[in-house]
Amino acid sequence: MQKRKNASRVLRDKIIAVLKRHKHKSLTVKQLLSELEMGPQDRSILKQELKKMVAEGILVKAEAGKYGLPERLDYLTGVLEGNRRGFAFLRPDQESEDVFISSSDMNEAVHGDKVIVRLSNKKRRNRKSREGTVIGIVKRGQRRLVGTLQREGKRYLVVPDDQRFPGPVQVKRKDLPEARNGDKVIVEVEKWSHGTRPSKGKMVEHLGPPGSFRTEQLSFGHKFDLPGEFPDPVLKEVDNLHGEEDIPRLARDQGRVDLRDLQMVTIDDEKAKDFDDAVSLEALPGGRFRLGVHIADVSHYVKEGKPLDREALKRGTSIYLVDRAIHMLPPELSEKMCSLQAERDRLAVSVLMDISEAGELVDARFQESVIRVDERLTYQQVEAYLEQADNRQNGDTDPAAKLFNHSSLGEMIDQMDRLAKILRQQRLERGALDLDLPDAEIEIDENGVPLSVERREMGRSESLIEEFMIYCNEAVAEFLTEDEIPCIYRVHAVPTEEKLTSLRETLTLMNIQAAEKIRELKPKHLKMLLEETRGEKAERLVRYLILRSLPQACYSASNSGHFGLASECYCHFTSPIRRYPDLVVHRILKKQLSEDGLTASRQKRLQARLPGIAQQSSERERAAVDAERASLDIKKAQYMEQKLGEVYTGIINGVTNFGLFVELDNTVEGMIPVTELIDDYYVYNEKAAMLVGERTRKTYRLGDTIKVQVIRASKEEGKVAFAPVESSEAPAVTGGRV
Repeated sequence: MQKRKNASRVLRDKIIAVLKRHKHKSLTVKQLLSELEMGPQDRSILKQELKKMVAEGILVKAEAGKYGLPERLDYLTGVLEGNRRGFAFLRPDQESEDVFISSSDMNEAVHGDKVIVRLSNKKRRNRKSREGTVIGIVKRGQRRLVGTLQREGKRYLVVPDDQRFPGPVQVKRKDLPEARNGDKVIVEVEKWSHGTRPSKGKMVEHLGPPGSFRTEQLSFGHKFDLPGEFPDPVLKEVDNLHGEEDIPRLARDQGRVDLRDLQMVTIDDEKAKDFDDAVSLEALPGGRFRLGVHIADVSHYVKEGKPLDREALKRGTSIYLVDRAIHMLPPELSEKMCSLQAERDRLAVSVLMDISEAGELVDARFQESVIRVDERLTYQQVEAYLEQADNRQNGDTDPAAKLFNHSSLGEMIDQMDRLAKILRQQRLERGALDLDLPDAEIEIDENGVPLSVERREMGRSESLIEEFMIYCNEAVAEFLTEDEIPCIYRVHAVPTEEKLTSLRETLTLMNIQAAEKIRELKPKHLKMLLEETRGEKAERLVRYLILRSLPQACYSASNSGHFGLASECYCHFTSPIRRYPDLVVHRILKKQLSEDGLTASRQKRLQARLPGIAQQSSERERAAVDAERASLDIKKAQYMEQKLGEVYTGIINGVTNFGLFVELDNTVEGMIPVTELIDDYYVYNEKAAMLVGERTRKTYRLGDTIKVQVIRASKEEGKVAFAPVESSEAPAVTGGRV
C-alpha cells in the first residue's frame, strides 16, 4: 500500500514539474506521456492519476482533453541557494519569501540550480519560514567548479572552493597530468553525488598554484561564472559602428533636439570611467525648477537582436569588484562612444522636468537629444564645495571648492543642492525608507593587496544625484504606465507579516521602545522607527535589521510598486551603459515618442518578451551582487590577515548557537566562535537573541558593543574570526581556516 502511495506521489511530482517547465501550458495525455518518457502501456495509469489530481483540485482539465496547473501557490520555481551543511533555500522567481529545503528533500539538486519546489505545511524548526521539496530541475546551474586537487591513496579528488556545492568530486589524474597535489583546477561535474555515491567529474583546466594573484583572479572569475572577453562577433559589430565625428550629422539627420548650449555636468566618483548621466538645472518664474536628466543613448548603438545586444542581455549588468570592473558593454562603448565625456558631443535621451517649489512634478518632456557636458565633476569636488558653501563666512582655501567660486556653475550646484533637499524631504514624507548603509572603501596596490579598509558614508553630493535619478525614473515609469505601454518595472514587494513580527520582537528584546509602534506593514511606520533611533548607539543595527527583513527588489513586467521608495510606479532608466533593463526601457520610450508610436503588434511582442528579460536581468543582478560582496569579503579578510592580535571595537549584529557575529567600525564583519567564550559555558537563548553564561549569567546580546581581538583570517574563505578580549588574558593568535 505504502509503495503505491509513494509511486503515486513520484508520478504527481513529475507531472507538476513538466507542466511548470512548460510555464503552465496545458498538455494532452499524449504530450505528457512523451514528456514523462512513459510508453503507451502506461497510458491508463497516467489517465487515472490525472483524473484523481483534477478531482483534488491539483490540476484543471482544459478544452480538447488537455491538463494544466491552476493558478496556485503550492508550487514555486526559483534558484537554490546552497549551504555547506547540505540544506538550501529557494529564491523564488516571483516576489515571495525564501523556502527552506532540507538535505533530504534536495533530490539531487545543488546550489545554483533552477528548480521546481512543492511547498509543505511544515514550519522549519518552530520558525516561521516555509519548507519545501525539490520535485524537478528546470535548469542546471554551474557544472564547472573551482577547487583544490587532493590525492587520497590512489584516488584523486577535487574539493570545491565553494562549499555550498556537495563535494569532493572524484576525478582521474590523466585529465590534467600537469596539475600537482594542492593546485587549483576547474572540474566539470558529470554526475552529482547522491546518497553515499560521490560526485564524479573531469578536470578541464589547470589554474595554477594557490596564493598567486593570477590564480586567485582566475579562480574568482570561474567561481562566480563571471563573463570573460567579449566574443569576436560583438567586437566586430562595435568596429563597424560610426565614429565620434559622425555624431553632429546623425543628430541633424534624426531631428534630435540640440541641447549643447544648455549648461550641464556629470557628477561621479573620481575613479569612474563610464558616465551614464548628466544633469542640468534652470530657475523658472514662481520659484519653480527645470531639472534636466540627460542619459546616454545606448540604444542607438546597441540594436535589438544583434550580437552586441545578445551579449548585453546575457551579462545583464556590469560587475564592480574591488580590483576590476567587468562591463556589460565593450569599453569602446562603455568608456568612450556612449560615455558622457566633458566637452564632447554625445547622443542622449533627455528628460526635462518642471518642478514646483514643493517638489511636485508640473510637466515632463522626453526628447532624443544631442548634448555636450560642460564639466566632469567628482563627488569629492562637489562635497568640498557644499561644505565650503555652508561655512563661507569663515573663508575656504580648499582648491577643489574654488572650482565653483564666482561662476554660474557654483550657482547651479547651490540650486541643485536646494532642490535635492526638497525632493528628499518629499520622498521621506510619503513614507520612503532612508536605509542607506555605509559602504566599505578599500584601497589596494598594483598587486591587489589591500592597504586600507574604511567606512564611507553617502555624502550630500551622492544624495543629490540619487534624488535626481529616482525622480527621473519615476517620471519615465509614470509616462509609460499612463499610456498603457509595456515596460520593465523595478519592483519591491511588501515584507510579510511574519518578517514584521520577527523584526518587532527582535527590536523589543533590544529595549528599543519605538518597536512597539510598528503595528502595520507600511513604510511610514518603519520610517518612524528609523527617525526615533537616529543618533542612538543602535541606529546602525536597526537599519541593518530592517533591511534584512525586506524582500529583494527585482525586475518585473508587471507593476506592483516599490515598497522601499513608497513609489506606486518605478523603473530603471538612468544607467543603460551598465544595466540591461534601462536599455530596454530606452527602446520602449523612444519608440513611443516616434511618429508612429508603439504599434499593437509591437506591444504584443513586448508583452511576450519582457517577462523573460526581467527574469534574466534579476538573476544576473543577484549573481553580480554575490560576486561583489564576495570580492569585498575577500579583500577585507586579506587586510585583517595583517592585523592578527590587534584589538577593535565592534557591535554584535548576529547571535547564533555557534557564536556571535560582530561588525567593526571599518565595516569588517567576523565571528566569535562560541568556543572562544572560555570564561563560562554559554547557552543560546533564541527568543531573546542572546548567549547567557550558565555560571556568571553574563550575556552577549544583539546590539551590544564589544571589544574583540583578531585571532584568524582567511582570504581564501573571505572570513575573519575574533575573540572577546574580556574572555581571556591574551587569546592565542593562530592562522589557518576559519
